[in-house]
Amino acid sequence: MPDIIRHNLALKILSIIGALVIWAAVRMQIDPIQERRFDVRVIASPAPEGMTVMRIEPQDIELTMRGRRSAFERSGPDYVKVYADVSLAKVGVQSVPLKAQQLRDGLELLSLSRQRAIVELDTFITRSRAVQAHTRGRAAEGFAARAPQVEQNEVKVSGAASNVHRVAKVTAVVDISGFNSKMTTAVPVQARDENDLLVDNVTINPAKVVITVPIVRVDTKTVPIRPRITNIPAGWQVNDVQSQPATVTLTAGSGEALANVKFVQTAVVDVSGLRGKRSYTVALQIPPGISAVGAASAQVTVTLARLEMPSSTSPASEESTRTERSGDQGDAETERNADGVTTTGDQPQPPKTGPARETKPDTGKPGASDAEKKPTKPKKPAEPATTTPTTDKPKPTTDSTQG
Repeated sequence: MPDIIRHNLALKILSIIGALVIWAAVRMQIDPIQERRFDVRVIASPAPEGMTVMRIEPQDIELTMRGRRSAFERSGPDYVKVYADVSLAKVGVQSVPLKAQQLRDGLELLSLSRQRAIVELDTFITRSRAVQAHTRGRAAEGFAARAPQVEQNEVKVSGAASNVHRVAKVTAVVDISGFNSKMTTAVPVQARDENDLLVDNVTINPAKVVITVPIVRVDTKTVPIRPRITNIPAGWQVNDVQSQPATVTLTAGSGEALANVKFVQTAVVDVSGLRGKRSYTVALQIPPGISAVGAASAQVTVTLARLEMPSSTSPASEESTRTERSGDQGDAETERNADGVTTTGDQPQPPKTGPARETKPDTGKPGASDAEKKPTKPKKPAEPATTTPTTDKPKPTTDSTQG
């Protein structure tokens, strides 16, 4: 019996198949097949000669992959890379196909959320730019920095034509804070536009330049800053003036130049259009042969206030004064009219003309004006009070009517 089992080929094959089934079942439990979704960054394939890729949309896409859990969890490179194929692209905006490159064995790419991408290409150019070196901070007390010197004053700026054309200057900034002797250091360079903003997506070669900054001993003096205010509007007065900073540190090659400097004035601040409070950035008037440590400017804040009216003057008195002046003008106008001067309709007419009428000759006949004046005599209002209660005596007007 043992020989039959040992030499039975069919039984051996069945045993092997059974073992494989058992192994597969165990593996499915321990290391199952899975499907996973990922967000992958889209990159560009090498661009045609003389061109560069400026942008790709979308920047990320979703893909689905299938494989065993152990393949997903294995350490190593990314599972897959997705390229925007720009090998046949031209300058401008266009649609290109997306291609995937699998990077790990045991995984299968099932799908991509997109099949194409929008890309923009531009001409690749290189331009030369001079390096402008600047210092930042302050040297040690009693020392000052001279003009920095750049060892290699020209660099190459490369990139898309639209970006390179924006580069107005290349700058390098050296921090001299606390230094009291000459310093030489390598400083990164930056591409900036005409508004002094950084320009991205360009390459600068070399990326760093060597700058030497001479730092020498000098005499220093700190003096106050005095703002100069002019053209104060009528009816207003200066209520407050503040300078930030309030002092400035001056340097010179010798102490003699600083001896007579007691303060530093600002440039003239014209406040003719100011009503209230405002800040101005103005330059400092540094004497010749002297330089300022740090910025040679200050922020001057001016506050104006309305002038107060005198306490003795009141609105009523002002109205009375205006009335008197108006009356004086009317009298003067009346006199001119009496003299025979012709007046226009816009001019005020004299309120009284009685004196002019009294000069007329008396003709003995009552005029219309006399008849109009009779009802205004003082006797008339008094008649009802003196009338007797007796009614037997008829009125004169009634008698004349009967007759």
